[in-house]
Amino acid sequence: MKPTKSQIAAALMLLAATQLHAATPDEAAALKAGGKLTPYGAERAGNAQGTIPAWDGKAPAVNPDAKGRRIDPFASEKPRTTITAANVGEHAEQLTEGTKALFAKQPTFKIDVYPSHRTAAFSQGIYDQVFKNATNAKLANDGLTVEGAFGGIPFPIPKTGNEAMWNHTLSYRGQISNIVSAKYVMTASGDRILTARSRTQRAIPYYDPAGSVEQNNGEVSRTRIDYLEPAAISGQSLLSIEYVDSFAKQKDGWQYLPGQRRVRKSPSISHDAPDASGGGLVSFDDVNLFQGEQDQYNIKLLGKREMLIPANNNGLFTKQSKDVVNKGLLAPEAVRWELRRVWVVEMTLKEGKRNVQAKRRLYLDEDTWQAVLSDSWDAQGKLWRTGQAHTLLASDQPMSMTLSYVIYDLQAGAYVYAAALHESGSVQFSNYTAKDLSKYSSAALSSGGVR
Repeated sequence: MKPTKSQIAAALMLLAATQLHAATPDEAAALKAGGKLTPYGAERAGNAQGTIPAWDGKAPAVNPDAKGRRIDPFASEKPRTTITAANVGEHAEQLTEGTKALFAKQPTFKIDVYPSHRTAAFSQGIYDQVFKNATNAKLANDGLTVEGAFGGIPFPIPKTGNEAMWNHTLSYRGQISNIVSAKYVMTASGDRILTARSRTQRAIPYYDPAGSVEQNNGEVSRTRIDYLEPAAISGQSLLSIEYVDSFAKQKDGWQYLPGQRRVRKSPSISHDAPDASGGGLVSFDDVNLFQGEQDQYNIKLLGKREMLIPANNNGLFTKQSKDVVNKGLLAPEAVRWELRRVWVVEMTLKEGKRNVQAKRRLYLDEDTWQAVLSDSWDAQGKLWRTGQAHTLLASDQPMSMTLSYVIYDLQAGAYVYAAALHESGSVQFSNYTAKDLSKYSSAALSSGGVR
């Protein structure tokens, strides 16, 4: 029997209602004090075994020094267990496919599992915006456009993979950041190559404290990268702008080449365009394990799992690079792992789209919404890359954010280690004002701009 016009109309109204908001007012009430969720959308309670603690919104003080280095507040802790190739099978359910592959390919790989500390805490102003976004934010244009959100993650109670990935993209990483870091390529033969030392400055209009949904200019962020060494690329600069409506306007990019003394449009700094400073091992969309538009993939939210992830890695950033960047692996004893709950997102290449990574699986920490682990497969369905992101606790801001990341090419036996601080790095944060945007323009790029 054919449905009546009224039934069709009712169905369309129901569909529109389910697409309009990620959360109903009743669902959003769980974000308030006393609710089941944190103000950022994570579960407040710990797990039944007590190995994941309850979230209390508190973080230990880690005041920065002059270079923005922050101490490891858990330096005195010892691992509660260590996973090696001999006992990895006992922990297989809490490891990604890529992590398990590292045990098979690198006999010295191990995971030191420390007590879990849920240190991610943000300002009340951000929590207030997240609560507003919960019932106001919506997706349009097949998930490529966020509407009705500002100043916080848009979907604290996600129902689709696109919503979860927008949380990753719009998660809080400060208002303005100024980070000097290095990028290393470790070849399969054991050659450690410093491919870039750069200053990355990022202003985020989306988190303008004086802004609003109505006043936002549509930009997520403006990022400028100035290359400091090696000599072959010193003086080069990149500028990119990302948008909350990536359907109408995809990522903009410009490049300054000192030899030519001019700025040129650079359309190839997104998707799977190879990152030259990554030795051909990574693409531009591998930054922070995934960066950029979602237009190439069908994205599914597979649910939440308890997984072992890198976490609270302030101690990693205080070590010397020569003690960390080793043949085959980052030094396993330098990386702290904890048991956490993560959202699992699977991305499968759409028909007719092209990306060298045909399938990706990302693991988003429930307390920050930032990707902390990733796996990807090539066009033949073979596991190819696995990534790990390392979290900086900056309770002075307050925030917790992934900073450095390593991507292992499991087929080539090489890896890239990016945004590495160590002895030559620094990280500074400052408050955003609208006038700062003039420093992040193509004109500023050609004139030297921010130094």
